Amino acid sequence: MIPLLTAAEMRALDAHAVQEVGIPGVVLMETAGRAVFRELWSAFRPQALQGPVAVVCGRGNNGGDGFVVARCLCNLGCRVTVLLLGRREDVAGEAGGHLTAYLGSGGSLVEVTDGGREDAGALVRGAALAVDAVLGTGLSGEVSGLAADAVGWLNAARCPVVSVDIPSGVCSDTGRVWGAAVRADLTVTFAWPKRGHYLHPGAGLRARLVTAEIGIPPASLARVSPGLRCLEEPDFLGLLDRPRDAHKGSLGHVVVLGGSPGKSGAPGLAAWGALRAGAGLATVAAPAGCLEAGRLPLEVMTEPLGAGEKGGGGWEVDLWERAADALGRADALVVGPGMGTAPGAAGFLGRLLTTDGAPAVLDADALNLVAGEPGAWDERRRPVVLTPHPGEAARLLGVSSGEVQADRVGVLEALCARYGCPVILKGAGTLVGAPGEPVHLVPVGNPGMATAGTGDVLAGILGALLARGLETAVASGLAAYVHGLAGDLAAEAVGEEALVASDLLAALPRALNRLSGAGRALPCAGASPSPAGLRDH
Repeated sequence: MIPLLTAAEMRALDAHAVQEVGIPGVVLMETAGRAVFRELWSAFRPQALQGPVAVVCGRGNNGGDGFVVARCLCNLGCRVTVLLLGRREDVAGEAGGHLTAYLGSGGSLVEVTDGGREDAGALVRGAALAVDAVLGTGLSGEVSGLAADAVGWLNAARCPVVSVDIPSGVCSDTGRVWGAAVRADLTVTFAWPKRGHYLHPGAGLRARLVTAEIGIPPASLARVSPGLRCLEEPDFLGLLDRPRDAHKGSLGHVVVLGGSPGKSGAPGLAAWGALRAGAGLATVAAPAGCLEAGRLPLEVMTEPLGAGEKGGGGWEVDLWERAADALGRADALVVGPGMGTAPGAAGFLGRLLTTDGAPAVLDADALNLVAGEPGAWDERRRPVVLTPHPGEAARLLGVSSGEVQADRVGVLEALCARYGCPVILKGAGTLVGAPGEPVHLVPVGNPGMATAGTGDVLAGILGALLARGLETAVASGLAAYVHGLAGDLAAEAVGEEALVASDLLAALPRALNRLSGAGRALPCAGASPSPAGLRDH
């Protein structure tokens, strides 16, 4: 797992390196600037040699890194101009020292004040290569004044733009854009990546990200215990190997409770996703009339529950007894796809939550029912995982979707705390968390997955992993990663625009094969392996 740091965590590590390890701040800045130069030179050497190169610098430490980059380019004979947003005398500390070194090396400096904005913009727009060293990870408010103008110049440039540490204008803690932000072609950050590199919309502005080592000891990371980590394929290698003596009964039975008149496709996608993810058996249990012929794969079993006393064809409390046989056979439940939110469905879900039994994935309409009728939640007796998209998360917390998207990590943590169970917060940069544990970010997936039914497939994958015996938190991380990886493989095959949920099902074998390896095997139902950092709840 890759730790993703906040600005405060990075400041603490910088301070530790200077005050306790004994690395002078001016040396850290020199090392950081040289790292940016090396990556820039490797990626854009022809442009740097062609020139001119415009290095746009603020007056703080980010600008100091930029002065080092400019000096390195200058020493190689490149035509470099530093555009300083302010006066030379306003630059102090280590940054001031590196500005002096740049000028001593024969570098050209333009002090940009209110009267010189137009000329500065023209210099950037005419450059063959531009460096964004305006604002770093310490940004905490709207970009304005000269800094806002500089963002505009860099975005209007007709050349590659390299951002130092993070694209200027992106909040390093949330990925939020503070009014305006640079769209980079390469971003070079230091020691460890920051949250804003992976959280949207900032993640969409960084382009290729390189994390450069600058001398801070790796052991220092334990001082800050980052609360957000990025999952990687090696975190799951070996968990998907099928035992050689497996049979369908040992690989788990997933029962999907969902469907309502006109909505039989959703539970079918979930059941098929469960089978594709390795479940031995999958059953869709639904009211009469909700199991349309030809809508389910041949491998999926059905459990028609008949009509309730009201005879409306939807979910009602009195269907509980008729579902008892299916529930008794289940190793995991997927509840909610296509279920609807009628009062009878709420009553049925309440009975389910307050009864001992197999772990349940609550998705789609089940989440809306919980948000509308929270009483039964307080009495729940079975393990549960919630899988909301931003709109469902907003309803679960009583906030707006905009608030969810503005601080997805905070919202994920709030959901885990309020509901006391693992949560998968779907969307661009899916997040997975459990109470008291670090949040995990899923770095795979693409915009083509924003289409009906892909969430049902995720619910089915998660149901399969739970039925196979994985702990709820471990299964949640693996399911979200497999789902995103399948989405990326599907997009390679059909493109993002044409992608539909069934394309994910077709891509699941490749995704699963990629994560399978000669490591520890996933057990039969009942056992519970726990990779480090993911615990059961």
